[in-house]
Amino acid sequence: VQFQSDLPPIESVVIAPFENLAQRWESGTVVRSPISGWIFVTGPVSIGADRFLTDQLVSHVQRDTAFEILPPGEPAALPEAVVDSSGSQGTRLEQLSQRGRRLGADAVFAGHVYRFRERAGGELSVQSPASVGFEISLIDCREPRVLWSAVYDYTQQALSDNLLGAGNFFRRGGRWVTAEELATAAMDHIFDDFRRRMPSQT
Repeated sequence: VQFQSDLPPIESVVIAPFENLAQRWESGTVVRSPISGWIFVTGPVSIGADRFLTDQLVSHVQRDTAFEILPPGEPAALPEAVVDSSGSQGTRLEQLSQRGRRLGADAVFAGHVYRFRERAGGELSVQSPASVGFEISLIDCREPRVLWSAVYDYTQQALSDNLLGAGNFFRRGGRWVTAEELATAAMDHIFDDFRRRMPSQT
């Protein structure tokens, strides 16, 4: 998703911990994101996946942006922003926007994970492949709106099942990868794109 054309200056951000939304529904349920409106199919989420994704997000914001992370020394601290996801999209945006504003931030990074299924098997042969679905949004603290968002929703496929995906398969060494490897590569790609698209604010 592209940045909003009227992106306001951003100097400081709060990073809300990833929330596991899959735990609210049975596996295989089609759900709509409470922030972006994107559609996901829920699935198993490995223990610690939300923390892993939060750590990845924090690392990339620190490395790939010039944003100051608030509160100082607590880059993933916004637990009170994790609100009832059954509420309306407008309500959730307003809550996250208000929480960030109270901490003096210009924007809030918020993430949701819908599926983080580990592969069953090894690198050369699997009973089921790794499958990952998550999103990240950057929310304006001055008014409740999404300034930028990114979605990743992918299940690795065998070369024999998807010849069009041969490039991805061979880039991964022609092997079955883990869910963490999928997510790490996705975060790298997302923030490469973020840097390229981020409008100059000088």
